[in-house]
Amino acid sequence: MGGNVTGSLRRLRDLGLGLAILALALLIIAKLENEQARRFSGPFFAIDGDTLGFAGERLRLEGIDAPELAQSCQRGNEAPYPCGEAARDALRSFVSQKGWECSGTRRDRYGRLLVVCRRGLTDLGEMLVASGVAVADGRYLAAEAGARQAGEGIWSGHFERPSDWRRHRQIQETEPIGRFGAFLPHWLTQWFED
Repeated sequence: MGGNVTGSLRRLRDLGLGLAILALALLIIAKLENEQARRFSGPFFAIDGDTLGFAGERLRLEGIDAPELAQSCQRGNEAPYPCGEAARDALRSFVSQKGWECSGTRRDRYGRLLVVCRRGLTDLGEMLVASGVAVADGRYLAAEAGARQAGEGIWSGHFERPSDWRRHRQIQETEPIGRFGAFLPHWLTQWFED
């Protein structure tokens, strides 16, 4: 019987050691991935409601989807309003505040770097979703639920989710001045947007 207990303790010890090695390996991988992240500090400019421009780079906010620039939404019985432009204006307003830092490691199928932007503990994507100018797309589900319940932004009336709006029109995500907009100086892109 003593050999049986000793064997069980060895298996338990080996299992614990194996889990510790696995945890260490995951931490090392996470650290290496974090070091490979590209980091940006503003000033940024808003290309549309979920894409920023910075020094020739297009940065797509990860975890959100904002209405397209040509998209309209409706508040109650009011006339439709350009909610895509409202999303871009909100993003422009938020990033005009200094101190934002964005980082990311992956690109989307359009070549944009997928980023998360923060200023201290404040997350830009979460702010956009919570204010009702964008919907959650894999992240920020609690912020979306809060915006929906409070009737913030697009949740104050009727709208079509941006992905559905694009699918119904059989279009891909677009940017207002095309693929090369991120390479133009900020003052020139402002002229095109207005």
